[in-house]
Amino acid sequence: MVARMQKRFLLMPLAAVLLLAGISVPQQKRALPQVDAAGLSKAVSAKKGKVVLVNFWATWCAPCVAEFPEIVRLYQKYHDKGLEVIAVSFDEAAPAAIPFLDKQKAEFLNLIKDPKQDDDLFIKTYSKDAGDTPALPMSWVYDRSGKPRYFKLGRFDSAELEKLISDLVAHN
Repeated sequence: MVARMQKRFLLMPLAAVLLLAGISVPQQKRALPQVDAAGLSKAVSAKKGKVVLVNFWATWCAPCVAEFPEIVRLYQKYHDKGLEVIAVSFDEAAPAAIPFLDKQKAEFLNLIKDPKQDDDLFIKTYSKDAGDTPALPMSWVYDRSGKPRYFKLGRFDSAELEKLISDLVAHN
């Protein structure tokens, strides 16, 4: 009890100094629900009637980080027309992904891969499109009926993806 109180008294002045210096301490604003491959398939199926973009990514993956703002832009532009996005982080823990998602203003469904499931097994169980050497980033687009219409292993072409999404959301 005494040690805990001593620690509290030591931390209070530090917090006051940081506050007075204008330095903010980032706080986790939300949690990321864990998902396994079967759960992801259910989440995609639940969005039937919408065009769905699924993206596998991680903060440690440079191409993932580079293309993520485009996913946010597409969501903002086409969400009202019927686009849904499901982003699945392959980071080892949510605290690595949450600040990035907050900075990107990623207001769509964000999940984190269940750490108990092997990465390759997760990907291969979710989709056979990945082949024998899955890698990140990886993206799929499903039409309103739930039919897969696009798959890309690696970084997607923004113009190609936007054209597809534009065409798919135009078809009610």
